[in-house]
Amino acid sequence: MQTFNIKIGGEAGQGLVSIGNILLRAITQEGWHLFAHQDYESRIRGGHNFFQIRLANKPVASWENEIDVLVALDETTIILGQGELRSSGVVIYDPGVLGEKAKELGNQPNYLGLPFGQIAEELGQPKIVANAAAAGAIWALLSDDLITLHQTLDVMFGSKGKKVVEGNQKVATAGFDKVREVMGSRSKPAKPERQGERLLLKGNDALPLGALSAGLKFMSAYPMTPATGVTEFIAEYGREVSAVMEQAEDEISAINMAIGASYTGVRAMTATSGGGFALMTEALSLAGSAEIPIVVINAMRPGPSTGLPTRTEQGDLSFAVAMSFGDFPRAVFAPGDPEEAFYLMGEAFNVAEEYQMPVVVLSDQHLADSYTTVPPFDLGRVKIKRGKVVSGAEAGPDYLRYAYTKDGISPRLYPGFGDGVVVSAGDEHDEKGHLIEDGETRQKMMEKRMTKQGLVEKRAMEPVLCGSEEPDATLIGFGSTKGAIAEAVRALNEGGCKVQGVHLPQVFPLPESLDAILQRPGRKFIVEGNYSGQLEALLASRFAVKPTGSIRRYDGRPINAQYILDRLRGGVCDG
Repeated sequence: MQTFNIKIGGEAGQGLVSIGNILLRAITQEGWHLFAHQDYESRIRGGHNFFQIRLANKPVASWENEIDVLVALDETTIILGQGELRSSGVVIYDPGVLGEKAKELGNQPNYLGLPFGQIAEELGQPKIVANAAAAGAIWALLSDDLITLHQTLDVMFGSKGKKVVEGNQKVATAGFDKVREVMGSRSKPAKPERQGERLLLKGNDALPLGALSAGLKFMSAYPMTPATGVTEFIAEYGREVSAVMEQAEDEISAINMAIGASYTGVRAMTATSGGGFALMTEALSLAGSAEIPIVVINAMRPGPSTGLPTRTEQGDLSFAVAMSFGDFPRAVFAPGDPEEAFYLMGEAFNVAEEYQMPVVVLSDQHLADSYTTVPPFDLGRVKIKRGKVVSGAEAGPDYLRYAYTKDGISPRLYPGFGDGVVVSAGDEHDEKGHLIEDGETRQKMMEKRMTKQGLVEKRAMEPVLCGSEEPDATLIGFGSTKGAIAEAVRALNEGGCKVQGVHLPQVFPLPESLDAILQRPGRKFIVEGNYSGQLEALLASRFAVKPTGSIRRYDGRPINAQYILDRLRGGVCDG
């Protein structure tokens, strides 16, 4: 695989995300595969943020440490980024924002100073168009012409009028020409052959898009980073498929609204992060008792408490599996990339409705805010299964909402479509839904509900495998570690090791087939983004296994392949 890495760094408010978005669209149009991730602080202005893009001639699902082009909008980017720069790398910086220490570094031959704002103003454009100058400067290191970049600017700014489009194009051309003038026509990353259309999505696009494709009709949520992007997507696009988005006053209201909507028969969900999810636990227990389907997206971030609200971690796994108080059936999914996130949302809604229970989809900041290119989705793969739904005529006058059945799933009648529906408000109840106090009914109703948990386990999603089919070592993870593990496995196999990667898109209940993988000979390493080893503990409790070792990260930054390789002490093929 041939890759090329661009890192744009600066303070919040300087427009580095705008530069990144211009490049993402243009790079995709040129036919490259890409992966891009963001690191940003919890502030509106100032601090140090960066936007990193990795383009490649083959599909890529993780990021690299080394940088080919570093674009510095502030002094901190140069100081921190110099250690990441390849020997052949280039630094493009704005001289007007640098202190004395960075100015000394700027005297090196591969450092090019470009006053982005000044370039825009000299062409009669507002200083905000400086972003186009930076994009043009970077494009000069990727392409010999500006056709695709100009087309991208036309698409992005076309709604603002021809004058704005032409202004951005002029400034981008000036940035492009400045770099070519100083550095000439340097060698550039080879463009792959175009192989049809690709979508450019981040996790917070794919999750709500998957929900809408699966028939979502109501969402209620309270904004909480990094899940807010899901809410914004539904608010912007949901009306096109008659889906309602309601911003609630808090997370408790949000989930109760969604449960109410689901009770009436529409597919409903909410989205939040760990703190908001904690507030939802009582309502989740209500949904479990009343057997009302509900889907909750929990986009994880580092805790405890507010923690690092704009960084990433996988520290809510144990909490999501426990979900709430009391025993009731539940499922927890954990997609590893935007493509998987899209299709998995359909499965989440189907499980919630077929088994009439809460389902949690675990995301995290890295998945939520990272972009990648994926092939167009096959909507034919999205099957909507509503489960045991009956009409009033089928139910009859003696309808029992919580009827004892062999599989534990009672026929569901939507309110208003029969003579009457009684639903428990949370107290233990009989088949009709009336409150009870006797032990015999309590035991039968608990056993009825929990019968469904075994059915969910039998249909649990299978592990996604990559690498050697007869491995001497195995790397196991869930969620956004998927791409990093796959890349580490590829590197190890190319180096002569026989290694397999195991990604778990469903973390509760775990698939029975995982037992054979865990019990086979060879070394096992658990890769996860938390301090306590929550996946390791979950596997041990279910399958009574102890891995050879674990690879964990909990500094708020995402895991990549190099991080995994650096921490495999002694190599996975030894011993």
